[in-house]
Amino acid sequence: MRIQFLGACRTVTGSSHLIQIGEKKILLDCGLYQGRRDQSRAFNEWVPDSLKDLSAIVLSHGHLDHCGKLPVLVRAGYEVPIYCTDATADVARVVLADAGEIQQEDAEYLNRRQRRPGEPEVKPLYTVSDVHRTAQQFRTVPYGRIFEIGGINVALHDAGHILGSAYVTLEWVESGEKRSMLFTGDLGRFNTPIINDPSPIQSRFDLVITESTYGGRTHGAIDQIEPQLLDAVQTVVTRQGRLIIPSFAVGRTQTVLWYMRKFIREGKIRPINIYVDSPMGVEMTDVTERHREYFDQQTRDLFGQEDLFGHRRIILAKSSQQSRQINSDRGPCVIIASSPTCEFGRVLHHLKQSLERPTDMVLFVGWTPYDTLGRRLQDGQKRVKIFDRFYEVVCEIRTIHGLSAHADRQELATFLSPTCSPETETWIVHGETDQQQALAQLLTQKGMGRCTIPSLETEVYSC
Repeated sequence: MRIQFLGACRTVTGSSHLIQIGEKKILLDCGLYQGRRDQSRAFNEWVPDSLKDLSAIVLSHGHLDHCGKLPVLVRAGYEVPIYCTDATADVARVVLADAGEIQQEDAEYLNRRQRRPGEPEVKPLYTVSDVHRTAQQFRTVPYGRIFEIGGINVALHDAGHILGSAYVTLEWVESGEKRSMLFTGDLGRFNTPIINDPSPIQSRFDLVITESTYGGRTHGAIDQIEPQLLDAVQTVVTRQGRLIIPSFAVGRTQTVLWYMRKFIREGKIRPINIYVDSPMGVEMTDVTERHREYFDQQTRDLFGQEDLFGHRRIILAKSSQQSRQINSDRGPCVIIASSPTCEFGRVLHHLKQSLERPTDMVLFVGWTPYDTLGRRLQDGQKRVKIFDRFYEVVCEIRTIHGLSAHADRQELATFLSPTCSPETETWIVHGETDQQQALAQLLTQKGMGRCTIPSLETEVYSC
């Protein structure tokens, strides 16, 4: 068998790994690379020659860095089944449609405003039409059901990362011997709201491809998230102010809503207006509500058959007009808006209204990259620029750690411990180099066989 690493190599974006067993080729994930515009475009247009005669794609989950390049392959003529859970298919449709719209809008803008006479037109990487064609190739499979790809038994298991996320197991016979592989995709944390914990692996695997996003870090304790979030909301209610939460539309927004619903249900805060101001966040909230079969026991016990997100109190702003109307609410209220970096999106308009109000608070619910407006606010900068003017930062800024959807160092080690054996060969992907090295060292200490950090297009053979 042969493995070729085609993305998420010494970085956390663009997950894509080609497995060839006999004549069958299976692509594990097909993610978009997210980085500098010129660098990203070149990578995302690239369709490796090794994908010729591809048999199938197995998709771990619907985040853009794992599914976002699928329409590129479809546009290039690849008509192969894309296996995933039904929730992942729904999440991916939303995420890909949004990406397709952005690609089209960016191309139109560049052609209208920046293209010089005689220069060729900028074309979108793919369009919404390509996304619709891609969605037609989804083949949904429930957790735990084995499906066959040319004699290779494949199964998806709950990864606990986002709604519908899966880790992938493959089993086959080679040279008369049974062989097995584990691909973790992105693993989630334990004891998080809404979805189940990662399903534990039951046995040793010969080969492992594992993520390492937080391979060298430990998150804040899960049980500290609720009191910190509750204190932030109660503080703003007392001040009659606005709580602005910059958030990812997929997963993080729904988790924050879950806590808000719980606080109101338990009488810890009085009912206040809670806004979701993100078109994708709105769609993902609807998708989550439709897939109640993925809810964990805590959520089932807490809400039963009730509306999970309490739509009578939560206001979903789909249009630009609805977004603008939110600013007439001076508080107390909660506004959850994209994006978490505060570099773009509707959150910027709410920050303009709140930064100079001492009654208001901006609450970050995760790590924010350097060189972004969000990071400058987190670091305590007192004067920031939004669009074309500067604002004095008078409102309170807080950060809650621990809401990451990724397993940390210890959680990765706990999950992988049943296969930490000298006979297991492991490749560490989807992480910055320092995080990969830290995880490799930890797994080696736990008895794992050879741990390798592959480079892009590295090919390995195993028999």
